[in-house]
Amino acid sequence: MHSDERRTTALVEAARAGDADARDALVRAHLPLVHDIVGRALDGHADTDDIVQETMVRALDGLTGLRDPSRFRSWLVAIAMNGIRRRWHERRRAPEPGLDRATDLADPAGDFTELTILRLGLSGQRRDVARATRWLDEDDAELLALWWLEAAGELTRAELAEGLGVTPQHAAVRVQRMKERLETGRAVVRALDALPPCPELTETLTAWDGRPSPLWRKRIARHLRTCAACTSRVAGRSGLAPVEGLLVGIGLVPPLTAAATLTDAPATELTAHTTELPDATGAAGRWTPPRRALAAGVAAVAVLGAAALLVPPRPEAHVRPDRPVAAPRTVPAPAAPSPSATVATPAPPPTTTAPAPRRTPRPAPAADPGERVTALVNRLRTSAGCAPLRTDPRLVAAARGFARDMVARGYYGHSSPEGDFSGVRITAAGYEWSAWAENLARGAADPESVVEDWRDGAMHEENMLDCRYRDTGVASVPGPGGRVWVQQLATPAS
Repeated sequence: MHSDERRTTALVEAARAGDADARDALVRAHLPLVHDIVGRALDGHADTDDIVQETMVRALDGLTGLRDPSRFRSWLVAIAMNGIRRRWHERRRAPEPGLDRATDLADPAGDFTELTILRLGLSGQRRDVARATRWLDEDDAELLALWWLEAAGELTRAELAEGLGVTPQHAAVRVQRMKERLETGRAVVRALDALPPCPELTETLTAWDGRPSPLWRKRIARHLRTCAACTSRVAGRSGLAPVEGLLVGIGLVPPLTAAATLTDAPATELTAHTTELPDATGAAGRWTPPRRALAAGVAAVAVLGAAALLVPPRPEAHVRPDRPVAAPRTVPAPAAPSPSATVATPAPPPTTTAPAPRRTPRPAPAADPGERVTALVNRLRTSAGCAPLRTDPRLVAAARGFARDMVARGYYGHSSPEGDFSGVRITAAGYEWSAWAENLARGAADPESVVEDWRDGAMHEENMLDCRYRDTGVASVPGPGGRVWVQQLATPAS
């Protein structure tokens, strides 16, 4: 344990004992890190400060539930990532904002990419890397927020993996794929900056609205692969330097002020509830405004961008899914046939033999939803050239226990309130693993819907179609926000 870890551990232990100065020191030390992660993932959206504030307050409130104080940083990163995913999901589900919400729309002056360039004085290829981040999708933006800090020396790979809720090996695969798309974004940025512009590229961009997007990154990349002139311009005379080398020592993007103060008010009672989201679809055209009131028992003020942000309360609306879970298409499950009552055969005339009574066949019991999910996933794996998954009762038990715990204690995410991830739960169920993965969903009504939701071309689908996983366990538990689905995937230890 290096000196910074020892200091953080000491601060956590003191804060848990009620030391207000230690709580304040924890916030001051980690607020820039959280601000950088959230700001980069959301590209400076107006909700950035709210999520940063919520993350810090939830971390302080949950200190007594943190089993290992030395894991505070990785635990804090996981809380921030859950907040980012909730924001992505809320943005997708919310109705289009009207003018009454104009104050909460993204401010061009708050563009985190531009803040990165200006506050860190980036130029040349470093500036191009920052601009290339705009061409990534939401999943990559989340991962980039962590990997950028890893490359800059602010996070370790273990902390990055824990923030994502995956193993370091799986994190390495995701980082590599994200870097490939980031490199494509760099090429796109340089091609668009080239003067004079390529005539064929200009024609390709006729329908482009000028906003970076993954779709247009792919379209422009297709042109670059076939255009020798653009390829030469992108490479330049000296070629493109490796991204990692450009980010080494680049540091954090500081808030306007990274100060935070906590009052001596007692901390709120520790609960395991994830901050719940407003139901944006409960009424036509209704929009629930941001939550900006003091949480009971806590008064925390973080000065970010010269604005005082108040602690958001925990609303009482139903919990909605986090991001990276795809927004489910709820498809009603086909109703199982009801057993028919046995009808008594009327007595025949005395002169005939009574026919044998007819037995009404009982309908076959409905297939277990988890087994149905596994059957559907195995079809996809067969098409992808992977061996079918085997249902392991230990993984089923781990999945069911986790799903029930989320419903019972009202949270949702890959990390429990105690900071435990799937590996801990699988081990506790008696399964010795060498690799594991976990998919979550909530709200899908049936196995077909949840598998379709996981076919998102990103992390969920990668988990299902990863040939190294041999065993699985799936559980589905009804909850107030819809059914909660947990899929455990694992490779046994050799």
